[in-house]
Amino acid sequence: MFLLSFYRVSDFVTNRAFGLMILSFLMITVPEGVKAHELSNGYITLNGDNTQKFSGRLSLMPYDLEIEMKLDENFDGKLVWHEVKEAQPDLHAYAAAVLQFTQGSAACSPVFHEVAMELISGEALIAIPFTIDCPYYTDVSVDYQGMFEQDDTHQTLFSAAIGGESHTDVFTNEHRQVTLSAASGASVWQTITTFVYQGIIHIWIGIDHILFLLATLLTVNLVRKNNQWQGELSKVKVLKSTFWLVTAFTVAHSVTLTTTALGWYHPPGRWVEFGIAISVMLTAINNIWPVIHRLTIVTFAFGLIHGMGFASVFGELQADAQSPLLAIASFNIGVELGQLVVVLLLLPLLLALRHMRLYASAVMPLASSVIALIALNWAVQRF
Repeated sequence: MFLLSFYRVSDFVTNRAFGLMILSFLMITVPEGVKAHELSNGYITLNGDNTQKFSGRLSLMPYDLEIEMKLDENFDGKLVWHEVKEAQPDLHAYAAAVLQFTQGSAACSPVFHEVAMELISGEALIAIPFTIDCPYYTDVSVDYQGMFEQDDTHQTLFSAAIGGESHTDVFTNEHRQVTLSAASGASVWQTITTFVYQGIIHIWIGIDHILFLLATLLTVNLVRKNNQWQGELSKVKVLKSTFWLVTAFTVAHSVTLTTTALGWYHPPGRWVEFGIAISVMLTAINNIWPVIHRLTIVTFAFGLIHGMGFASVFGELQADAQSPLLAIASFNIGVELGQLVVVLLLLPLLLALRHMRLYASAVMPLASSVIALIALNWAVQRF
């Protein structure tokens, strides 16, 4: 009797320990504030025949500039265009302070022009155009120091087309300087490594994408019988379900990521973000009260929306850039690698949990409820 009781207690504790592991994953992947992947992004674009004289623009989100400069002069919580125009001298001074061009010890001279509103991937940004005069036809060092103090996850896509050569890079908190070569543009390998890395980072910090994956996979280890979830005994079926769901999501978001980043269409960023939140919420709710059983089709449909969200990190890959398709393909590969790591971490856990009695009745519904509530909060904020 003692041994029987001991094994029952041990089994219960083991079940709870395994079950709580997936809740721990949720806690790890949902940081304070649950910001999803609403990143602080900027864009620096340069064009010219040589490195002695060229033009460009610095494009930043109004929200970021409001935090940096307090553009909302009447503090009514609404930034209107005349307030931006009134702040033009301050915007020029800010751009001169955070964006500098040098050749060795010699500084290049910037001249800033009238600010404008620019639409990138459905997002309205404030663009600060400029022209640069440098003393020589030599390499130019570009230093960007903007926004990192207020947000260390800030990223600014750098795209230059000088003398028929293309250079693409990404400024981050750890990478604030780029050298623009007078002789050649970025190598193929540099473009690949830069954007593969950015794709990996984007999926890892894109909490809404990770929660969608988690909500989608929470029931791959279960089967519906007599209106109840039960553990799926066949490991092969679990692996097949995972493969088809992940493949559907991958193919769908790859299509819309590519077409959106190429500028074939410009979906409103606000509604894309709202749609992503709704997709996470509905997937989690469907786990608790299953209404849709053809999950592969639904996952594909939701993946199309997520792809538009992935594309927002690009914003702008200009038509005069040499390798926009290479950059997009590399970023897409990075997203898939980052996604694969998440799946490989989850799958062994889900395979183990399918044998636990509490998983189908308590852990999965509780985890889905938490995800649904988080997604509901996002949907309200983004509507």
